Amino acid sequence: MRIIQSEVNQGAAQLIAWGDNEFFTVLREEIAASGKELVIVAAAGKNSIKHLDLIHKQAAAQGFASVRLHTMRPDSMLRMGKSLGYQKAETILRAVL
Repeated sequence: MRIIQSEVNQGAAQLIAWGDNEFFTVLREEIAASGKELVIVAAAGKNSIKHLDLIHKQAAAQGFASVRLHTMRPDSMLRMGKSLGYQKAETILRAVL
C-alpha cells in the first residue's frame, strides 16, 4: 500500500474516482512489447465491469494497446472480465519472511 501511495504522490500513478465516487482505481502507464499498456494497480468499489468497460474505451482512445490489472481474486475477475477480453497472463507467488 505504501508503494502505491508513493507512486500516486510522485505522479507515477493516478488515483481516479469513477461514476460519482462509485468505483476507484489507481492507474499507471507502462511500455509493453505491444506498445503502451494501462496498468490498473488497484481498484475498489461497485459495478466494476461497467467502469472497466469505460476505462477500456478511454484507454483505446488514448492509444493504449492493452490494459493489465492486478487482483487478489483472479478467478472472480476472470469470470467477470471475460466479456472485456481478460485472460490470465501471469502468476505471482510471494513468501513473506
